[in-house]
This record gives sequence, structure tokens and C-alpha cells, in this order.
Amino acid sequence: MNYRSQLKESDVRAISEIVKSTGFFSDSEIDIAEELAQENLSKGPEKSGYIFNVAEKDKVPVAYTCYGPIPGTRDSFDLYWIAVHKSQRGKGIGKRLMEMAVEDITRLSGKNIWIETSSRAIYEPTIQFYLKCGCIRIAQFPDFYAQNDHKLVFLKKI
Repeated sequence: MNYRSQLKESDVRAISEIVKSTGFFSDSEIDIAEELAQENLSKGPEKSGYIFNVAEKDKVPVAYTCYGPIPGTRDSFDLYWIAVHKSQRGKGIGKRLMEMAVEDITRLSGKNIWIETSSRAIYEPTIQFYLKCGCIRIAQFPDFYAQNDHKLVFLKKI
């Protein structure tokens, strides 16, 4: 597995495929994932506020993270996306991408990483992943995404 921190034009389509493969996300959420990648490519990570790391297998992207500083805060970052292609789950790729994000955010003087996810049953492996990575569940917003689909907020302290 190779890891890199700079997006290529071809990554936009790959990111879409990765996110689709998970079966977790709606069409509008997939569009958002693509938009963030396009924003990074057109403006760069500093101006766009979106930083990416990509995992490749045989030069094909199979997973990625997207994170960035939260405007108006001193040292807090959002982890917007961490997605691993369905065919590559359980191989430690997500864990390595999380470690890379933590290393990068630390280098950028970050102290807090904020993560939001759904409470739907399909997200239970995601919730367990965040807990195993040392994240703390901080809050639950009832019925945030839809009826009985709560927003869960996690914090990773650095």
C-alpha cells in the first residue's frame, strides 16, 4: 500500500467510487465528497481548507481522508471524511490514514479533531473504529439527519 498527501485530477472519480462502494452515503453526500476534492484541486489545501491523504493499491486509490482546520478556532480540526473501499476494509488502511491525519494535524499545531457520524446501525463499525482510535464520544444530536438517525460527535485529543 502506498500513501500520499496530494490529490490528482483522477482522484475525484476514485473518491466517488470509494464512497459509493461503502453503501453508507446518499447521492448528495457523494456529490459533497467530490466537491471537496475539486475544491482542494482548484484552490490547494491551504485556501480550500481541505487536506487529503490517499491510500493506493497498485496505483489505484482505495481509501482517503479529508480534514481541515475549523475556521474561528485556534487549534481544532474537522475530520470530514475517512472512507475505505469496501473491498479493502479490515486491512488497517483506515487506521493508517487516521494516524497520518493525526500526525499532520499535530504538525499544524492542532490539538482537537472533531468527528461527526450517524447513529444508524450500518455505522456501528465506524463508531467502533473511532473508539479504537482513541476518540471519545462527546455528544448526540437526536433526529439530526432524519427521524431516529442521530448525529454522534467524537473528539480525538492530541
